[in-house]
Amino acid sequence: MIPEFPRLLHDFAEPDRQQWAHWILGSHSDQFLPEMVAAVEQLNRHDPIEQGQPVFNPGATANDCLVISTQRGRHCVVFDQPLLCPVVFFDWTGEGLEPGTNPHGFDVISVATECKGHLMEEAWRRLSPPAEGHYMGFIDDDVLISASAINQLLAIARIHNLIAAQPAVSFGSSLSKEYGWLRQRACTTLHRVPIVEIMAPFLRRDLLDLAMPFLSGVRSGYGLDRFALPLCAAHLNSWRFGCVDLIPMTHVREFGSLEKRFSNGLLSKEEELLIRQRLMLSMGFPVDPVRHHQMEHAVSAEH
Repeated sequence: MIPEFPRLLHDFAEPDRQQWAHWILGSHSDQFLPEMVAAVEQLNRHDPIEQGQPVFNPGATANDCLVISTQRGRHCVVFDQPLLCPVVFFDWTGEGLEPGTNPHGFDVISVATECKGHLMEEAWRRLSPPAEGHYMGFIDDDVLISASAINQLLAIARIHNLIAAQPAVSFGSSLSKEYGWLRQRACTTLHRVPIVEIMAPFLRRDLLDLAMPFLSGVRSGYGLDRFALPLCAAHLNSWRFGCVDLIPMTHVREFGSLEKRFSNGLLSKEEELLIRQRLMLSMGFPVDPVRHHQMEHAVSAEH
């Protein structure tokens, strides 16, 4: 059975709907970004993301949540200061933490997961969602960043009213060449971006609620960051994604999931196509029914 997903953009003007349809399914997944970059630059002329407002308690709060992916306790987050928000170690091996690897006594989820999308879905299902207006962050085990940087990122997200934020990509990161628009910029606090990358996203509750159903049964998470999150943010009239230049991160490993076939039988790019098809249907546009049913059956059988 094909699950039901939120209806998106049905009340928007038809030219806007057609533009999103083109971005979601009418172009190659690695070629649409220049158009989306131009679109957010146009948005920024009317609503500059660099402008903010003072807020109460701009850093991490008890109503946020940080999920850190670990391999039996191994990760790259440097705890140079405490965080006011709950922190959860997600052991993706399912074998449990090794002794002595949780000196701060953080809550632990230990479930065997195949990739970041699978981990995010399990964390979202098992944890209480953040309070309305608050954020949940998901940090990969090979993302090098400090707790003080995370606190500062959450402060900037609140001051600048971001619905999604991520640390800027350092020049030493393996992401630097592929994701040039996410690369750290000098002498600036943040810059507007069309997407936040799945390795270290901080997502506000309203965006999470709308986007997470599209991830159901998807292991890699491909398509969530490039398609589902931007479209859901546009539906909420809040496509305000910020790459925080004050907070650089380094991804210490190379990509490893692009050619992997997951237990549902799909490759990551096939999972991405499934998410794109789900989004098209949620907007009321047709897709290839045979191919769509095949992929939905694959992920539902595994799920």
